[in-house]
This record gives sequence, structure tokens and C-alpha cells, in this order.
Amino acid sequence: MKAMILRIIRKFSSAHKLPNYDGDCANLHGHTWKAVFEIEGPVRECGMVYDFKQLKPMLDCVLPDHKFLNDIYPNPTAENLCQALFDKTAAMLEEKNLKLKTLEIWENEDCASVIRKP
Repeated sequence: MKAMILRIIRKFSSAHKLPNYDGDCANLHGHTWKAVFEIEGPVRECGMVYDFKQLKPMLDCVLPDHKFLNDIYPNPTAENLCQALFDKTAAMLEEKNLKLKTLEIWENEDCASVIRKP
């Protein structure tokens, strides 16, 4: 079967402070983040790559919703968060015969960190 890309957008809220930054972001502050996942997989006989209803809670389990990011990541920049979430999500999806192609982590409506894999 031919492969197809699914795009799923999820949101989460968390707080952080940037210890290696000389500016306002060194202070405790929060964001409502947006995570945009692009997931590739074969179209199965049922006509779907994977059921969105099953994918959404799987992706939500990876996101650090209502967490203090510094308790999880030593330097929780948008870039470092994007890399950590990409690695964790990609490993989870591989078990389902799916491939994470792109992850965008939007810190606000104007700024995002993006990882794209070929």
C-alpha cells in the first residue's frame, strides 16, 4: 500500500525558565504550546493509516501538559523541547509501524521550532 502523511495538532500548557539566557525568559513564565505532528505510514486495507481517535491520546501522553519543564529538561528551550519530544514520539510511533516525519513546537502564535526527517 502507498504511504500517506497524517497531520495532527495538539496543545499543552507548561511553565519554564531558561537558565542559560540573559533576558526576560530567564524568569519563570508559561506558554500554551502547540505541537504539530506529521506522521507517515502505509494506508491499511481499512483505508486509514491509523485511527485519529487512537492517535490523539497517544500523542497527548508524550506532551508535558501542566508541568514545570525545568523538572524534566535541564535547559527547556523550544529547540530542546522539540528535539526531546521528537525522539520520544518517534520511538513510540515506530512500535506502531509509523514514522514521525515532522514535529513543530509552537511557543506562541508567531514562533516555532521544527524538526523534519527525510
